[in-house]
Amino acid sequence: MTDPFAPPPDGQPTRPATPAPAGGGRWTKESAGGAFAAFAAFWGTQMLVFEPVSQMLPEYEHTVTALAGCLAAAAAYPLARWWLKRLPPSDSSER
Repeated sequence: MTDPFAPPPDGQPTRPATPAPAGGGRWTKESAGGAFAAFAAFWGTQMLVFEPVSQMLPEYEHTVTALAGCLAAAAAYPLARWWLKRLPPSDSSER
């Protein structure tokens, strides 16, 4: 009988295989695309909103710009995920 806690014969430490998380814990193309869309919407909104708001509400320019960027990101993430789920899968094994 072998000792389960003994190091392997080659001397390299081993780790037990960890199972993949169940549910939505995976990083999919939809979640990556949604995250990119949310970042782009936040950044783009900041660039578009800051200048007019800084002239209209100079005391609240950063607050209003950040809130507008968060609102745009919150809307862009689910829209991008929905759109990416509708695309056909890219299966390279059929080529």
